[in-house]
Amino acid sequence: MHPGIGLVLGFLFMYSSLIGYIRSTCWKDPTSKFFQAQRAHAPAYSAHRIRQAEQYAESVATGQRTQGTRQNPPELCIGIPSVQRDGISYLKLALGSLQQGLSAGERAGLRFVVFLAHTDQSKHPDYHQPWLAGMADSLPSYDDDPERLALAKVMELNQTHGTKSKFDYSITMEECEKTGAPYILMVEDDVVFLDGWRHRTMQAVDEATAKSWGTGHRDFLYLRLFYYEGLLGWNSESWLTYLGSSLAVATFVLCFLVLTRRYMPAARLYLTRSALPLVTLIFTPLLIILFFSAGRNCVLPQPAGVHLMPKNACCGQGLVFPRTTVVNELLPHFRNNRWSEVPTDSFIEEYADAKGALRWALTPVVMQHIGGRSSHGVARGAYGNMTGGNIWNFGFEENDAETLAAEHLRMNGQPS
Repeated sequence: MHPGIGLVLGFLFMYSSLIGYIRSTCWKDPTSKFFQAQRAHAPAYSAHRIRQAEQYAESVATGQRTQGTRQNPPELCIGIPSVQRDGISYLKLALGSLQQGLSAGERAGLRFVVFLAHTDQSKHPDYHQPWLAGMADSLPSYDDDPERLALAKVMELNQTHGTKSKFDYSITMEECEKTGAPYILMVEDDVVFLDGWRHRTMQAVDEATAKSWGTGHRDFLYLRLFYYEGLLGWNSESWLTYLGSSLAVATFVLCFLVLTRRYMPAARLYLTRSALPLVTLIFTPLLIILFFSAGRNCVLPQPAGVHLMPKNACCGQGLVFPRTTVVNELLPHFRNNRWSEVPTDSFIEEYADAKGALRWALTPVVMQHIGGRSSHGVARGAYGNMTGGNIWNFGFEENDAETLAAEHLRMNGQPS
């Protein structure tokens, strides 16, 4: 057999094997050409947490569980603004997953502020639900402040979703600030948290603080507990970097082959002069194309731990803010731009861009977005059917319930 033919056949075998391997490993990366949407959106772990959250909420509603004493001030306040969604409510699942599995000591260090953001709170399906009263430490309303009530009525009348959602967000944040907690976790109401979220979050907060000090900052803007991998792919604005890297790889391959031919005469049997352009101009580009096709999250995953994520992050499902940042920066900014119609998450990102504030993210994430219907009347699918149009973290579903439960026990000093 001619050496060139053997080289081609060997490459084809290797290339087809690589394709098979990538198909079996990169199917859950939404930036991959091998992405399998239906399979990747299966709520393997989320479904488990939903069941646990529902069972916990029911046990609270029937008085089987008591909330115990409270640490003052708490180490963390969790604020959840919630509005009525047509035909469904996720609030029970969010609260249940946040509290299920917490030890008495962990629960004592937390405060839950739930704001049913309607001037007539009876419009919210969870109003006066026994589980809500049992799990929320504070249930503020517009009626607590005449000025807030008047502004909310105007916003409801004008149906300005962006304006009112920011108003509700700032009220919830302000109520959390009043608890004196050094950190405030703002959560959307259509999410679930994994078992052990609290110890992972507090460890990440400590790490974010230390890293912020290391960069010369007194504090950070937020720590992100959730993000959507679909925005972390090969971004078009970086095309020049990708091109330069690809050319560098091709140049390295060519230099390696030339040097191999020069200093290893025995290799010349296979590395003929005609093989050099074949490998450099055909085989190498094909491998580079396969690398990019595999998806960035698959071949270059986010490192575990706390890392900067100043762009291409979505959305506002779970953000931890230092209290000092809330008091000195965010609440004044919300008040000064009260009538802006920019959505809340974009509003915060624009502020961060303008100020050069630090935005950290935790990997792996500790929460999942399960919402199938938006808070302003836009349907996104049936409950429990996690469709490709939803904001979804695919890595979250790889969690193992038994492993997380054992980790949580160990962190509480209990044998697993």
